[in-house]
Amino acid sequence: MPNDTNRRTFLKASGVASTGILASLAGCTRGGDGGSSDGSSGGSGDGSSDGSSGDGSSGDELAIPLSEYDSADIDWQQFEGSSINIGAVQHPWVDAIKPAIPVFEELTGITVNWNILPEQQFRTKRQTDASTGAGQFDVFFMDQVVNQFREEGWLQPLDPYFNDGSLYDENFYKPNDLFEASRWQAHGGGYSDNWTGLPITVEVQTQFYRQDLYDKHGLEVAETWQQHRDNAKVIHEEESDIVGTAGRGQKGYGMNIYILNTLLRQKGTSLWTEFPTDSGLDTQGVIEAAEWYSKLLQDYGPEGASSQTWSDVQATMAEGRAGHIVADANMFWGGLTNDESSVADTVRIAKVPTPEGGELNANAFNWQISTSKNASNSEQGFLFMLWATSPPTDLWINTESSGVFSVRQSVWENDDYRSKVGEDYAQVSLESLQAASPDPFDRKYPQWGQRYSEELQRAIAGQKSAEEAMTQAASTAEDIYSG
Repeated sequence: MPNDTNRRTFLKASGVASTGILASLAGCTRGGDGGSSDGSSGGSGDGSSDGSSGDGSSGDELAIPLSEYDSADIDWQQFEGSSINIGAVQHPWVDAIKPAIPVFEELTGITVNWNILPEQQFRTKRQTDASTGAGQFDVFFMDQVVNQFREEGWLQPLDPYFNDGSLYDENFYKPNDLFEASRWQAHGGGYSDNWTGLPITVEVQTQFYRQDLYDKHGLEVAETWQQHRDNAKVIHEEESDIVGTAGRGQKGYGMNIYILNTLLRQKGTSLWTEFPTDSGLDTQGVIEAAEWYSKLLQDYGPEGASSQTWSDVQATMAEGRAGHIVADANMFWGGLTNDESSVADTVRIAKVPTPEGGELNANAFNWQISTSKNASNSEQGFLFMLWATSPPTDLWINTESSGVFSVRQSVWENDDYRSKVGEDYAQVSLESLQAASPDPFDRKYPQWGQRYSEELQRAIAGQKSAEEAMTQAASTAEDIYSG
């Protein structure tokens, strides 16, 4: 846990101290039809195609010295005089990298044009651009639809660029420094042998709890699901105005099932027993996980738990109305520790609990940047992707700029970064990221995942048993592939 000085330094760097709780929520993955939380709030940019590279630097001083890239055996200037269009979500990563864009432009002679939109609006424009072959975006944000785009032939594999000695230098880029979970998700979540993009941010699930309540009631940090439930029970029953826990109950493949998928994997099961003919959603481990999560929220969660979004969960915790939650570390930490949070001085972080005999298997979500088959400047786009995710750029984003979401292990081990965010936060996040297993987004995951989330919402609301809900979810997933 950072001391007060470190915490405020971190918040100032993260840009959340003066903007309130909700500002820190921008960019957390939602996905699916989760109601009103469409991802259009917060983040960077003006929601339009601004055509600019950002303010960049003071005078002629670049944010990152060009000498940081001298060791790369890459022809940085081979596309001098050209330009690229980047399609981006309003997201903290855009805020973090924009001041360094003049570094890339000076290094390569390539002009960067931004097209920044709210998340749902961006998704619509991205699909239109890719599916029609317009090729407006040379680089674009990619998420859960990666395998849909790949199967449709809209994505361009990056492997030819990795094999081009003028564009790529392995000794400089250090791909093995990227978390395994990030590399895996940048290969279509295990469905592709090729690079589908390069990862830019990662969110990993952790546990947040209130030390004051734990001290008051003599509670220990939960290492198992049962302990987590027991702690929630004590707080719920002993505190008149505080619920034991809160969690995403709202439908949406980035909502309730994003949490449940961690629990079911820790039970040793998976979304598919045999892809795509035999869904794993009706197996005993999934049913037990769904029953545990549903009962936890029914018994010790807030009223209307089945409609809570990720932002509702954070607000409930930050306003001091919950004892503990399971949520994304880097997307929630700022909002729980800023000056507008009533739990700033007592909130602590720990790894997610596991079932008895289970293993830590926290869910993690990576945004990546990709290019399409019809993009006009994919080579230039790859050079940008490589530069943006390279060790010197990523380190600067997360130590000198506002980033707190590095996909590189070396950053999480960096003393300056750990001083910025706090030792406990850094170490818990690092260990969780090392053990993380992101959701494998098969090509129809957005479609059947939405239906799966609707069934889970019914179970949380008490409209169905967990077994009935998961049996229906499994049947639906199989039908979508067989239809």
